[in-house]
Amino acid sequence: MNQEQLEATYQEDIFQIKPKPIVVINERWEDLGEKERELLTKIIAALRMSPDAITIVNQPTLKVLSFLGKTKRLIYFGEVPAGVAQYEVLESGDISFVCSENLSQLIDNEEARKQLWQSLKKLFSL
Repeated sequence: MNQEQLEATYQEDIFQIKPKPIVVINERWEDLGEKERELLTKIIAALRMSPDAITIVNQPTLKVLSFLGKTKRLIYFGEVPAGVAQYEVLESGDISFVCSENLSQLIDNEEARKQLWQSLKKLFSL
């Protein structure tokens, strides 16, 4: 059975396997401090998700095209590429994404956390 036949046959939501959102961090997980991990956990919980419901990937600089076909929603924490706005829901191909400064910079920046939350609410339709 090809993809079109599968989708036509199994139309109920229970059969629709949606790709996990991806969180991209610019540091290796092992190098993140306890406060950074705690902040990321709080962000995920605020999105009404469990850590198992997302995929966390390390990528020093954002390469959105490398995630085409792998997710519909992406959050990036790190050095924002030139020409890309922070805290705005952007689109590339079939991916909607938000870029933020790295987790260690967010810890003490309440205004940035508020801006990030507003954009995440739009990205995840909360």
